[in-house]
Amino acid sequence: MDSNPIQQRINMLVEKWTVAINTPGIKIVRVLGEHDDEDMLNTLFEYMLAVDSDQEDFVMVLQEPFSNHQEYGKHLLEEIEEEINLWNTAKLPEGFPFDPIEWKPDYTLGNEKNVTRLLVENLNNFANYLIPEQNIKISIVIRMYGVGKTAAHFWLSELLRMETAPHLVFGICDLKTNAVFDRISREQEVYTLYPELDMDEAMEQLTALGDPTAKETPYRISLVKLMNGVKNRKPKEVSEHSKNCLTIAAEELKNDPNWLTQIVTVYTILYHDQVGYKDYDRGIYFADKAVEAAMHTPKLIPLEMSNRLIGQTHIGRGTLYSVKKKWETANKDFEVAKKAYHECNDYVMETESYRLCGWTNEKMGASYQADQQYIEAYGLLHKLPVELVKGSSFPFIVQKLLDSTERYKHISNKQMDEDLRPIWGENWSLEIKKIGKFKQL
Repeated sequence: MDSNPIQQRINMLVEKWTVAINTPGIKIVRVLGEHDDEDMLNTLFEYMLAVDSDQEDFVMVLQEPFSNHQEYGKHLLEEIEEEINLWNTAKLPEGFPFDPIEWKPDYTLGNEKNVTRLLVENLNNFANYLIPEQNIKISIVIRMYGVGKTAAHFWLSELLRMETAPHLVFGICDLKTNAVFDRISREQEVYTLYPELDMDEAMEQLTALGDPTAKETPYRISLVKLMNGVKNRKPKEVSEHSKNCLTIAAEELKNDPNWLTQIVTVYTILYHDQVGYKDYDRGIYFADKAVEAAMHTPKLIPLEMSNRLIGQTHIGRGTLYSVKKKWETANKDFEVAKKAYHECNDYVMETESYRLCGWTNEKMGASYQADQQYIEAYGLLHKLPVELVKGSSFPFIVQKLLDSTERYKHISNKQMDEDLRPIWGENWSLEIKKIGKFKQL
């Protein structure tokens, strides 16, 4: 058996899938996973599509988002037609047996009595074209992105009413945290497959595959266990594995200053963990430790990395002080972060630091100082690519400036119009306001 825990789980899923699609009378296989399984399920479908995989069935994965009952089948057929064209023109590995698929959908096969008839009749023909002996399954996985529970139940119920080729089976993918296909799963022709992946354990096993003599391996194992302990709310595991991480990092730090970054990482995980429990005082304790480690990095590690760590840790601690309404203390942390991000030319985070400085000044009643922060932040506009302007704190800086009388002394309406029209269009001020007020910490 493959020693890679991820490959092991893929193999296990393929085996379960094979059992499901070959169960007599099954038309739909519903894969019902945990929230953390989603990436792994996507990997499964990619593996099943690989030309060199050990899959026994012919698999096609359709990604078309759900539109409406009447049009969805047609849209799926169009996607299938496009996939066939890609197959026919693909460059396959040398020596791989290749036969072009000379089949096209017939868009006249639908009728109003069943909204899935067009799709199913075509897929019956497609399945019999590919495997006329009907001794190999044809699996059509329909992701149905964006479908609601009621629409999903109606459309799939209609599909179950159709007569399908005996070697044709459909796949759908569901998550326990937001199960869309619960109602349809009660039908006898629907098989629910439970992946049972335990990805936490898989990541621990994968981490342990490293060279056991390498300094990083025991640290990485403990770090993964620490993160799993935080996620699963297990304080004893968090305490145990954080101590292991810090002990290893402190020992290695004697010879390699880069281990300071790992100490910052551990304390950052720990203060985020305390935020989950709303123990902000304990969170500040760990944030202090993260800041202390970051402040030791100048001249020991590359300057850019050092400044990013300083900025990151001060924003983290400042955020916690803000929750405690210690505005002046939080403001001092955000000022340090702003200077650190300026030094490493991280203009996105520098913009965010300006916003936080302005916001905490507002909370202290210092409106003039707040306006000065927003005005200075506006000056970063031309240092940010357009996509980052839209995706950063910059729109919220503009919102603040639109209502600022102080702004007129430094930035005219004409200047703002010239700057922002190319980004948000003629009605840029309306577009900015649509973004809504920023939800502060």
